[in-house]
Amino acid sequence: MRILMVSDAPSMHTRRWVEEWVARGHEVHLASFRVFETQGSVLHVLPVLGLGKAGYVFAIPALRRLGVRLRPQIVHAQYVTSYGFLAAAAGLHPLMVTAWGTDVLISPWRSRFYRYLAEFSLARADAVTTVAEHMNLSVEKLGVQAARIQAVPFGVDVECFAYRSRDFVRVQRPWRIICTRNFEPVYDVEALIEAATLLKRDDVAFTLNLVGDGSQCARLRRLVEQRGLAGQTRFTGRVGHDSLPAMLAEADIFVTPAHSDGNNISLNEAMAVGCFPVATAIPANTQWLESGVSGSLYPAGDAVSLARVLKLAIADPVMMNKAVAMNRYVVEERANWKQSVGQMEALYNELIADA
Repeated sequence: MRILMVSDAPSMHTRRWVEEWVARGHEVHLASFRVFETQGSVLHVLPVLGLGKAGYVFAIPALRRLGVRLRPQIVHAQYVTSYGFLAAAAGLHPLMVTAWGTDVLISPWRSRFYRYLAEFSLARADAVTTVAEHMNLSVEKLGVQAARIQAVPFGVDVECFAYRSRDFVRVQRPWRIICTRNFEPVYDVEALIEAATLLKRDDVAFTLNLVGDGSQCARLRRLVEQRGLAGQTRFTGRVGHDSLPAMLAEADIFVTPAHSDGNNISLNEAMAVGCFPVATAIPANTQWLESGVSGSLYPAGDAVSLARVLKLAIADPVMMNKAVAMNRYVVEERANWKQSVGQMEALYNELIADA
């Protein structure tokens, strides 16, 4: 089929879909404001005329002309309040719009402008998908009938993120803690650093690997210095997706301190590899974890509680062993990338048949 993706080209999630469709023999075109070439697909850079977000209006007629020229069988726009809005405003059909998280969980409820963008995009979509079941209710509240919404998780390549067998009873100290969330306020890496400060005060032996980047990077580096954690904390920076399996395999405990998430693919990746997961008690995580059974949950933003659940987990390595074995099975059954691709391809075929 001829697919037109309307999405952010450098995004890992965009690249995964484009690469998969190319590998399956589909003709793939990608319309994006940012440049990132994916072999086998055709990139079409949308104009903003040097005006930043204010120039998005000029992208609408350009995208409309692209649709007329390509005559795609499917248009798939990722992220409701940006590329979803552009594709809807350009009048492209058949149109599938996918919500990623903040675009339906947070932004529309904090701003009338973003609510308008979301409602406009969703009303004009022929199909709507989310990346996690708990997001569906937010999409319904934006005017979409429940029958028109399907959750299709991003999913994990379970062959790439292979399970690493480990025995936490015999783990060599220090405990190796990793976080792969970017350095933005919503991901609250600061809470993890504060919790690590409490662990150090209580003489818990650990190392901390912070994998990511973002607007808070300099601030977080200063905080690590101020808390006396520089000797046991590593800022790895942003890494390629293909580097993550090895990094996770070297860790014992994965922490995701986010206040909001769609489908927490970072959590699923850590579960697949066999890290013990510690996560905020938000719907994106509680759909995967039961505290004290398959991981540890704590209230978002509460560094004291985070330190407490980390110490409780470390004190019960038998529970940790059972949890990681269970989590690998959960990922294979419920968060398998190949299953997600099959589900999405079936939805594409339904839209084509109905067009």
